[in-house]
Formats: sequence, structure tokens, C-alpha cells
Amino acid sequence: MIKLFISDLDGTLLGMNHYIKPHDIEALKKLKDKGIDLAVASGRMDHDIAQVLSKVGVSGHRISQNGAFVYHSNGEYIYSKSFEIDKAKEVMNFIKNEPMVKTVSTEDKIYTSEHNEWVDLISEQLFQDVIIEPDLMNRFGDHIIPAKITLHGKEDDVILASGRLREQFGNELDSFISHESCVDIMPQMINKGNGIKALLDTIGLEPNEIACIGDSFNDLPMFSVTPHSYAMSSAHPEVQKKAEYVVDHVYEAIEDLKTKVLY
Repeated sequence: MIKLFISDLDGTLLGMNHYIKPHDIEALKKLKDKGIDLAVASGRMDHDIAQVLSKVGVSGHRISQNGAFVYHSNGEYIYSKSFEIDKAKEVMNFIKNEPMVKTVSTEDKIYTSEHNEWVDLISEQLFQDVIIEPDLMNRFGDHIIPAKITLHGKEDDVILASGRLREQFGNELDSFISHESCVDIMPQMINKGNGIKALLDTIGLEPNEIACIGDSFNDLPMFSVTPHSYAMSSAHPEVQKKAEYVVDHVYEAIEDLKTKVLY
């Protein structure tokens, strides 16, 4: 039986301009009423996840920045992982000529080195402003401890940059196309799947007792954890192939679990 339901945010539970479908909110609340725990696993920051859970009106565990930070629903700190400073600087030097905006996320803030129209677009979809820090890389290890480095830009540039990162760093770090307009660069072995495993170890659940839903390549490690995985029909075909089921909405995944008498 399912005891935990995990949802991605952007493109899954969360639409443009922070919109959440009323049917999805209703379905998540019904799960909570049935005693089923909720969690959000996102490339976003913990602050954003907390804001979304507040908008939905439920409590939940929080797996932020693709698994770099994991929090229990009661606020307990379960896990955290940031870049080694030298490795973060190596990544920044490698991507410096990419024709894209570079942002650096710490546990609770997002930085970039200069302002442009892309920064405004990024800020509009976040729950906080991107901080301009002209001396960004030189502040690493000082007041900036990088947990995630992101390239933002056009889809073609994102795909090319993702390939170059894999070719250069191989297994030295993890990188994901988390949206058609961005690629996230993470410390080695940091992904949603490992973040979920850390949560399961803490709360005492088995992989077959959870279900998850997502829409991007950064959700694939999450899909691999449980047999009850759902991809959004809007997801890339390669993402859909890795999930057990494909649905149009979060509430449809929840309805499917009920139909299968899994809760």
C-alpha cells in the first residue's frame, strides 16, 4: 500500500506564474485525509517548496535542489550536500563561455554575476529575487557555498551544454536538463532518487510504499526508486519511457493509485 506520494513542481504540480490546479490541490488534501504522507522533490530551493505546500494547504517532506537538501515535514534536517569549492570553480571556469545565464544556488539564495533580461524572467518564476554578485566566483567558500550551478538559455543551447558537461566531467558530477530552458549541475551522486532514499531511511518506508510523479530528466532518478512512477504527458518522450505510467495531471495519478487499490 502507498504511504507516501511525491510530486515534482515545475511542469507537474506547479504551472506558470505559480498556478496550481484546483483538482490537484483537492486530490493532495484527500491523500492527507487518508493518512498518506506527501513530499515535494524539486530542483527548486527549499523556500519555494515550502511556499507551494503552504499554497496547497498541506504539510509535506521537502527534497530541494535535486536532492541536495532534504527536510522532514516537521522541519528536521535530514541531509545536505554542497559542492567542494575547487570543483565548483572548475565548473564555472568550464561554462564561462557558454552563451547562457549562469546562476549559483546556495541553500537559501540564488546568485548571478550580472543583470540582464533573462535574470528578470528567472526571478518572475521564483519566490525570491536573484541576487547580483559581480565577484561571484571569488566569493565561493566565503559567504557563497554552491549547492547547484545552473545554465539558463535557449533549448538548443541547453542540449549542447548538457552534452559538453557530460563529456568533460563524466561521473565527477551529476547534470540534468530540469527544464527545456535550463540544465542543473550538481555535486556527484546528488539527485532526486538519492534524496528520496535518504528520506525513506529516516521515515522507515520501502520503495514499494511510495509513488512519484514528474516531467523532466531530473526526475528519472526518482522514477528508478519505485515501481509506482508517473510521468506527465507533456514530458519529453524519453522521460515518459522511464516511468511506469503516463498521465495528464497530478490528480489523475492519485486517482489511478486509488483505482489500483493502492491506498
